[in-house]
Order: sequence, then C-alpha cells, then structure tokens
Amino acid sequence: MPSTAPEPHPTEKAARAAAMAIAPGVLLAGVGGGIVFPILPLVGLKAGLSLPFIGVILAANRFGRVLVSPLVGAAVDRLGGKRLLLLGLLSQAVVLGFYLAGVLTGHPGFFFLVGRLLHGPSSSCVFVAAQVLALHAGGREHRGLASGVTRAAMQAGVPVGLTLGGVLAGWFGPATAFAVATVAPLVAAAVAARRVPDLRAVTVERSPSLRQIFSSLRHRSVRAIAALNAVTTFAGLGVVLASVVLLLHARHLTMFSMSEQTASGGFMGVLMVFMLLMAPLAGRLSDRGGGRARMALGGVAAMVPGILLIGLATTAPVLLVALALVGAGMGASTTPLLAMLGDLVPTEERGRAVGCLQLFGDAGGVLGPIAGTSLLATSGILPYAGTAALLAITAIFAGPALARPQPAVAVVPTQGA
Repeated sequence: MPSTAPEPHPTEKAARAAAMAIAPGVLLAGVGGGIVFPILPLVGLKAGLSLPFIGVILAANRFGRVLVSPLVGAAVDRLGGKRLLLLGLLSQAVVLGFYLAGVLTGHPGFFFLVGRLLHGPSSSCVFVAAQVLALHAGGREHRGLASGVTRAAMQAGVPVGLTLGGVLAGWFGPATAFAVATVAPLVAAAVAARRVPDLRAVTVERSPSLRQIFSSLRHRSVRAIAALNAVTTFAGLGVVLASVVLLLHARHLTMFSMSEQTASGGFMGVLMVFMLLMAPLAGRLSDRGGGRARMALGGVAAMVPGILLIGLATTAPVLLVALALVGAGMGASTTPLLAMLGDLVPTEERGRAVGCLQLFGDAGGVLGPIAGTSLLATSGILPYAGTAALLAITAIFAGPALARPQPAVAVVPTQGA
C-alpha cells in the first residue's frame, strides 16, 4: 500500500451519499462565481474602466488560485477538508460582497480588483478541499464514482452561474445579480456544515516545508497525471472555448439564425453538457480493475480528432460533433486522473497532491485563452493541429507512467520543518 494510514472501504451507497453531500456546496460556489463573470466587463465599461484593466480584473481570480492551491492543499492535510471547504465558502460570500459594494458605491475598479484577487484563494479552498474529500469518501473501490460526482458539480456550477447572471442582470440589474451571488455560498456553507462528512487522514502535526508541499511531483506517475491534466485543460477549457466565438465569426457559422454571441453560447453549451455527462460515468467505469489509465487515455484519444475536426469544420453540424467529442473526452480523462492520484498518494498527502494538480490545471486554464485568442484568431487548421499534436505527444509520453503507476511514498515532515 502506498499510504501510511488505513484506507476506508465504504460501500457504493455510502460513497455516493458522501459525494452527493459534497456536491451542493461545490455547485453553489461555482454558481456564485459564474454569476459575476458576465456582468463585470459591462459594469466596468459603463464606469469608465479601461479594457486592459478589466482584463486584469478578470484574470486575477485564476492567477490567485494558481499561486495558493498547493498551500491550500497542505492546509487540507493538516486541518481537514471540511474545515477548508467551509472556510472557502464563507470567505467567498465576503468576496462576492466586494462586487456588490462596487456597484452600490459607483466605484467598481477597486472593489472588483480586490474581490477577484481574493476570489482565487477562496475558490481554491472549495475546489481543493472538495476533491480531497471525494478521494477519502470513495475509498479505493469507489474513488472514481465519488470523484466523478464531485467534479461534475465543479464543472456545472460556473456555466449555470453564467446563464443565471446574465438573466438576473438583464431583468433586475447588476446589484440584484451580485446580491444573489453573495447569498449562494452562504447557502452552500449551511448545507456543507450539516451534510458533509468530516473525512480526513491521520493528523499532520507540523506544517510541511515548501519542498514537501511539492514532494508528490518527484514521482513519475504523479508528474504524468499533472501534465496530462494541464494539457487537457489548456486545450479544452482554454483554447477551444476561447476561440469558438472567433471561429464562428471567421467562418460565418451559426445555429437557428442566432447572433454570433448567442450561437457561441449554444456551441459552448454542447461541450459543457457532454463533459458533465461523461465525468461521473467515466469515474464509475474507472473503478473497475486497471480502468483508470485506459479511461483517461481514451478521453484524450477522443479530444485529438475533436480538435482537428474543429479546425476543419465549415458547417454547424460538424462543429457540434467536434465540440461533443472534446467535451466527452475531457470528462472521460480528468475524473480518472483525479481518482488515480488518490490511489497513488498517501492519504496524509492527498491535499498537497490535489493542490498541485489544481495548480497545473489552472495554469493550463490561464494559458489556453491567451493562445485561443491570439494564435487561433483565424480560420486555418494549423493552430488546431498544433494543439491536437500537443495533446497526443503528452499522452504518448505520459501513457507508460499511467499504465504502470508508481505509488508515491509518504514524506513525513521533520522536526525542523
């Protein structure tokens, strides 16, 4: 066994019940954050903020999360996932209050920037803690099932919030939308406090050093998981989503005579729906003996032709099929990768490992839109072929490490750490 702490053996019913208890808090946290995103640019423009400053505000959340996720993971190991989950939800309510203050005071620049900077650490607490709790809740037999339910809730929250935010802002105004966003994590915290089990590994007595926080990355299999997670996020949630509206404009594609903006939302929705449907299914299938590597690599194998097809698509139906392939491939790859990480890393180091995995995923999410809006602002196939090639090459190099996983050995903090 790679763990120095005993691994629980919950029944499938118990694992699903624990995951369903974790999911509402993660979902509502994503909804609260999603409500904010489509409103900030318009409110900022009306207040006279420059486009570069608005871009900095929007990016501040993800950059903040990249910086703190490994530290949050270490805190999860020491304090327990439930405490960090509640801390993240409660602090997110405070953060979202900054957005509301920006609208009510008429000075959104300062409040929006501070809110987005603080939103990164608070959302990191929620997402890292929830994933660690799911790994503990499933045990080795049902870890994929629990991870799939939790990741589906994570991925569904923001799209639901984006839609809800646009509707609320259009009908009732930005202040009402931000007020609803502020309430969402409070409701989530109340649900989590009552229903989420306090699952944790053995007590970690001392805070790990910076080297020990990243110690799981010394192992070949963990590095392979992190690299594949970064590249799939870069390609799917970064490059593809960021370039869809540009692609529609360049190729004059639409659906049902919709405007480019409306049609882009519909096309993006297809990718998200297939990703959400596939995540829990892939997690459950990966619980079968040796199924995690096959499922993860199979997901990447679906993404590669999907991205190539996006580059070749000249009609809406072809583009829809391509986006469905990318979405299903992402759902089929990311959940088994998380479950495999739980198999390999000792229970007392899972927080740190998940924090590192979140860091790599967020890094891909930061770089992807930059590439999607600069390299792919054309109708040519070459940039998409390059993205597909990057996925394929990463999978080829990561495949042997995933097929023959190398368990990580626990690194116990020393007295001087």
